[in-house]
Amino acid sequence: MIRGADTVGTRTTWRTVLESNTRAPRVARHEIAEHLDGELGSQRTQDAVLLVGELVTNSLLHADSGETHEIVVELVIGLEAVRIMVTDGGSSTMPMIQPLDSTRPGGRGLFLVESLSDRWGMSREGSRQTEVWFEMGRRSGPAAASPLL
Repeated sequence: MIRGADTVGTRTTWRTVLESNTRAPRVARHEIAEHLDGELGSQRTQDAVLLVGELVTNSLLHADSGETHEIVVELVIGLEAVRIMVTDGGSSTMPMIQPLDSTRPGGRGLFLVESLSDRWGMSREGSRQTEVWFEMGRRSGPAAASPLL
């Protein structure tokens, strides 16, 4: 695992590169909880930890794997909001919210991201890279409509 942090002005950025293995979601949850360090309050921190675990799990399940498949987790703490980004090696399928189906295990990750975060989105470089991000406002209520940074 590779880690790095940087503080510039009013924002702090932290980044880690995880090996794509079954421990990655647990490591990501632990690292985000540690680095949030009270920035969101107890309940919102629990939500952020849950969501990063879901996104890293999605990377494990859906990203094309190769010899050097890695998952990058980034945390940006701004004045108004916290943004967490998970980037992987991409996939031929587009990440999308699945219809809830109680007879099928899984398939709730992006539903949870949409439900618990203030904003979320994704960017793709074809099938080579996918980044899914979410934001949570640092104050009570939804984050401001303007971008985090």
